[in-house]
Amino acid sequence: MTDASGAFAVAALSLAVSTVSLSWQVVSHFLSGARVRCELSIAIHDDGDPVPSIVSEVVDRTTTDLQRIQGAEFESYVHDAFSVVVRNTGRGPVSVRVPCISDRRRSYWGGAPSRVRAVDFTMQGSVCRLEPGEAKTWLLPMWQIIDTIRASRPGEPLTCRAAVLLGTGRWVKGSRANSWQVPAGMTSLRR
Repeated sequence: MTDASGAFAVAALSLAVSTVSLSWQVVSHFLSGARVRCELSIAIHDDGDPVPSIVSEVVDRTTTDLQRIQGAEFESYVHDAFSVVVRNTGRGPVSVRVPCISDRRRSYWGGAPSRVRAVDFTMQGSVCRLEPGEAKTWLLPMWQIIDTIRASRPGEPLTCRAAVLLGTGRWVKGSRANSWQVPAGMTSLRR
């Protein structure tokens, strides 16, 4: 009996140690990889260098009226844009493509619109490498993308979220709280 009890105790201890080891390997795998976050803002900018002139308002379901942009007098800011910030919050580098705007039906629009502008770096092609802790910002032509979405479902209000395709082929979308509700018929930020 004592040999069987001893063997059972050793087997139970071995099982516990292997379970802890496997759990730690799974956790360390997810913690050591690249983790990417997308943030959607609404911006207006002029035709020149967008860095000093960008005025952006973070999109939040509680502040979708965007009073700061809509109520201000910005005659020199002639372009409405989606400002998408892509952040690598993980421990490893990651490749990302030009961000897109997603609607609630999981369609992706604007992956390579004609007027993409990379605000804080020189864009080379459509792929960018993000080091750990690094963030990049893109300006996407808002109404060109919205008009493309509306062509497939006219008369419906839209829900726009930022999305980015990683080099691994995985899509990452912004949080639902960071989405912009575009009412049907809205064609300009400013009145």
